[in-house]
Amino acid sequence: MSEAAILDLHPNIVMVLIHRYAQQTDAGQETKCLILSPKALVNVKPNLQIIADDVKCTHGAAISGELDPNELFYFQARGINMKTATDALLYFFGAHMIKRIPFKPISEKALAQFKELLVSSRQTAGEALHL
Repeated sequence: MSEAAILDLHPNIVMVLIHRYAQQTDAGQETKCLILSPKALVNVKPNLQIIADDVKCTHGAAISGELDPNELFYFQARGINMKTATDALLYFFGAHMIKRIPFKPISEKALAQFKELLVSSRQTAGEALHL
């Protein structure tokens, strides 16, 4: 699975390769993109290269220009304002994948850089990030 929060042009090509001897492989490829800027553009291209005969492989992509209104409502119903709810959802969108990186130093650095990206994108928009 790959996820991207898109602020600018971002080609997203993820490849799944199943070798000839990897019979009975069950693989899936899922890409989720959240477009955060009106100028942003995303191009998602699933790429499955399957050489084996006996496999089960799936792929899917979801691109959205807004956060899920039900998730925002969940926060607001618990007394959390819209700006803080939005910040939390944006943070968790990226953190969900970054925390799956098995090497902790890289995971922590990527998470810090992602948080800085969110802060800088808010500052560009003249808003404060509430994480």
